[in-house]
Amino acid sequence: MMPPICNEQAPVPPPSYHRREIQAQAQRARALHVNALSLIEILHLLALCRLAVQVAHRCCPPPLPKGAGGRQRTYREESLVLIALLKTLWRLSYQDVQ
Repeated sequence: MMPPICNEQAPVPPPSYHRREIQAQAQRARALHVNALSLIEILHLLALCRLAVQVAHRCCPPPLPKGAGGRQRTYREESLVLIALLKTLWRLSYQDVQ
């Protein structure tokens, strides 16, 4: 007697390097793909940073006055807080991709 012919086979899992590639593609598919300017506008981050600076000025002593001939500030404090926030968000999102 001949054994019955069966065309159905269990799927063979891909090699491990291929699985990692598939997982990376799945993570990229879940990404939001929002640029920094859109994020700032949608979440009103500049206003939030301005509020954080105001609260910090109430809680902490005022900054030292600039000395004679001191250089004018180039950036406002809320802009510096916003840049630090975006830098942190960028670093965290970059770690998710890897």
